Amino acid sequence: MGSSHSSHSSVHETEPPKKHVFVWKIDGFTSLLEHGNGLITTSFEMHGISWTFSMNPKDEKSGATSSEEHVSLFLDTLPSANCMLQTKLKFFIHDRKYGKHAECDVSHTYMRSSFRSGAACMVPLETLKNPSAGFLKNDTISVGVELIQLEKVPFYGLETRTSIQKNMSSGSYCWYIDDFFQLKRPTASSDPFKIAGYTWRLQLEQGGYFNEGYVSLYLTPDISKSQLPPSSGVLVEVVFSIKKSQSGGFKKSGCYHLTRNHPTWGLNLMTYEKFEDPANGYLIKGRCTFEVSIGILGCSNGFVSMYPKELHDL
Repeated sequence: MGSSHSSHSSVHETEPPKKHVFVWKIDGFTSLLEHGNGLITTSFEMHGISWTFSMNPKDEKSGATSSEEHVSLFLDTLPSANCMLQTKLKFFIHDRKYGKHAECDVSHTYMRSSFRSGAACMVPLETLKNPSAGFLKNDTISVGVELIQLEKVPFYGLETRTSIQKNMSSGSYCWYIDDFFQLKRPTASSDPFKIAGYTWRLQLEQGGYFNEGYVSLYLTPDISKSQLPPSSGVLVEVVFSIKKSQSGGFKKSGCYHLTRNHPTWGLNLMTYEKFEDPANGYLIKGRCTFEVSIGILGCSNGFVSMYPKELHDL
């Protein structure tokens, strides 16, 4: 008698990797443009970590000669003090008509000192508002981010080398404004000026995510990639001042590490309520004066923490 044997093969289907995607649909987008320069979400969880997502539809390219506005997207989180988060991200703006989405791949290491990543100036605002582009449908826009890769890395320390110059290069610039209420909103820029071998601009932010209700000044250099590689930078000491009409005023100072990837730095100076009160002498019949003093302390091959900001009267 013969014997027969039958074998059964089984196929185990593996599930595709779970995607970690955050999508934000904003209705009434044109109304948003009339009332402010952006939005930030409440915190949400993705990959077991709490995040916030924000959009600035009126961002401007640093050092650009034109004032063309662009849409920028940002993702924030604050890791624990002993941990870094190495991430790969894909920011996107959905094209709801043709499927040709605007996308930007970003690699970023989140630390306590570097809690934000983003895709700056992804699409010109006028392009996005054009119905034929497909981004805006029934006054609704869909934006978001995909967390492609995340690795938690224990953080035990960081080594960097800083060289302080014997003779600091420094200078000051005054920005005289004849009619404060006619300035471009939400961001107004001064004329370019040169100090310590760099060309700079002062930017006045009004009604942003982190400075609502405050007069906020930012310092932005015009730096080409050849002048400042991403792995190194310069230490800049900055003093922002708001002058009084007669004499004296208010100032706030700090120090930051200027790199190609993080060129802009600024401070909230004082509340608008205090600034606009004529009795305080900062804003008289629309006229006001802002001043910045800049000093180049030295150079560094890595991140250097800012020292505590000083706040005092002139």
